[in-house]
Amino acid sequence: MIRFSVSRLNQLREDFKRAECAVGYANLGMVTDALDELERLSPAMSSDGGVMEFKLRLLERAQRWSEAASLAAKLAASHPGEARWFVAWAFAKRRSDSIETASKILSEAASLHPKDPLIQFNLGCYAAQRGDLNAAQTHVRRAIELNHDLEKLAHEDPDLEPLRQAHLID
Repeated sequence: MIRFSVSRLNQLREDFKRAECAVGYANLGMVTDALDELERLSPAMSSDGGVMEFKLRLLERAQRWSEAASLAAKLAASHPGEARWFVAWAFAKRRSDSIETASKILSEAASLHPKDPLIQFNLGCYAAQRGDLNAAQTHVRRAIELNHDLEKLAHEDPDLEPLRQAHLID
């Protein structure tokens, strides 16, 4: 039998109420209010992986890139086996810092996740934006080899416009 103290049970109730409010605010597009509710969660609840991911997505929606980058970096450090956190970290760093910083994050992540198509695709996007079309083409081709669904995106993603103009995307 699981036993909770009355104070712990009350804290759980309060946390669930706040989490429910945060989801409601998010569904209404009230991102700042949703983030405020998450800030008021107990440390135990705010460190939950699902809560942290929800917060990251809200920070991205709010375009609070420095905070999003910091949280994604923590997630990548604590879950290095999940490539998505490196992609999210690089995405936020691109906006809060530079494409060069984002490229460094993903280059290191590529050594951990050599078969992750989104890492390859984003490396291609960053290379194209830096003007390194050979590297961009190599990364995009590799991404498409790993996930053929990315071929359509390669023909639409604005970051890859330099590749399309140079006729380097098949």
